[in-house]
Amino acid sequence: MTATPKFLIVVCDGLRLDMVTAASMPNLHRFMAENSSFPHARSVFPSSTRTNAAALATGATPRRNGIMHNKYFDPNVFADRMFQPNSAKDIAAAMAAYDGALLDTPGMGDVIGKAGMTMATVFGGSCGTARLMDPRAEERGSINLGFIGWNDACPKPIAEELIREHGPLPKSTRPDVDVARVQTDMVIETILPSYQPDVTVLWYADPDQTHHYLGAAGSDMARALKSVDEQFGRLLDWRTQTGLDDQLQIIVTSDHGHLNTKQRIDVNAAAADAGFKIGDHFGDTFDYAGYTSYCGAVMVRDHDPSRMKAMVDWLDQQPWCGMIFTPHGDGVNGGVPGTFDHAAVLIDHPRAPDIYFVMQNDDAMYGDGIVGSCYYNGSYPEGRGGTHGGLHRKELQNVMAAGGALFRREWQSPYPSGIIDIAPTVLHLLGLVKPERADGRVLAEAITGMDGTPPKPETELLTVRRSGGIQRLQVSRVGATTYLDRGWME
Repeated sequence: MTATPKFLIVVCDGLRLDMVTAASMPNLHRFMAENSSFPHARSVFPSSTRTNAAALATGATPRRNGIMHNKYFDPNVFADRMFQPNSAKDIAAAMAAYDGALLDTPGMGDVIGKAGMTMATVFGGSCGTARLMDPRAEERGSINLGFIGWNDACPKPIAEELIREHGPLPKSTRPDVDVARVQTDMVIETILPSYQPDVTVLWYADPDQTHHYLGAAGSDMARALKSVDEQFGRLLDWRTQTGLDDQLQIIVTSDHGHLNTKQRIDVNAAAADAGFKIGDHFGDTFDYAGYTSYCGAVMVRDHDPSRMKAMVDWLDQQPWCGMIFTPHGDGVNGGVPGTFDHAAVLIDHPRAPDIYFVMQNDDAMYGDGIVGSCYYNGSYPEGRGGTHGGLHRKELQNVMAAGGALFRREWQSPYPSGIIDIAPTVLHLLGLVKPERADGRVLAEAITGMDGTPPKPETELLTVRRSGGIQRLQVSRVGATTYLDRGWME
């Protein structure tokens, strides 16, 4: 292949690997069988969209890139509310607060921009999440847009052109059929042929939104999977029809899996009854601030050890609470006895909230063999919705495959891998070097003609005991790169 390679990274939000079958998603299923696939791929913890968007962009875990959850209290950005990295305005505020280093590890957009290359990001959800993946997009003139909050899309002239050619923008629905179709139209009819970015990220909002609100068991999920698969098939057909089968490398991934909702718990109300008031910031009466979803992340006033221990002791007594994580431990045991250290799950960053917890989950079966349910907190329907963010194996296992002249054909990787490996691999194939702080690796074992057998994988089981039982965490390592396989309570 003589032409400079180009990359199309396709993200199917919330897609579980076990949902990709020949019947449900024939185009994606065939692509994975005919090219390089990674059945042992993992997302990062928390297994939420924003943390994994940052991980995809930077090739780094939260301990290195500094994005700590879907939303969280960061007093350096806002003293009076939580920081929401799906808001373009919040991204701008955080960039100002951190002197341009919101992503503590430079992203693909930064690296390829310095090399004179270009990146485009087309997100079916919020414009803020698109901007999170490339915070300097506007100043570089990079294409960066999301269907929710389109007014924040950039560059403005290209956003206006896309609306003229493909608008008006459809409203999001569940399944999100029209948005996915228009996204694909924009990419294959305008962005790729007219602007020819070196790296394009095309992120579909389904099946995530359908799973959240309509669950895995019904016909709505089948329609969501079919919709995404049809758009993926259009991408493959366009690549062949334009003669780009060799030049355009396609990498497909998901950001996380899903569990089914079992029982809603109002954590803030339960905590208030016990004397622990949790706000979205530290007010006169709040000693705790943060996000109390299925995977919660709470900052403690003054990082006070006694307040931290009191909250952990209360969480430990709740039948719905599973694993708990605190900072300043020994790498396995957290600073508060009976908890895991932040370092064990790769979230030991100075911006991290003090206490993370994951509600109890299980292996209950729903619908057509969809394993896994959990206690949760939020607006999703009880018993018939979906959520994610924790350490269940079905949340951490993500879809990942790569096809094009640079990748091996009909090959299934036996090695642990993950979403953090995509950016290092793309940069390597573009002749660029990954950022020093990126902790993902180049997937050399999948690259055509590259003698890149990785070191032998190592698996370790970490254990922490507490009064309510035993917490276990399984991790895998390939050389210096660590992946989280699963975490659970016994």
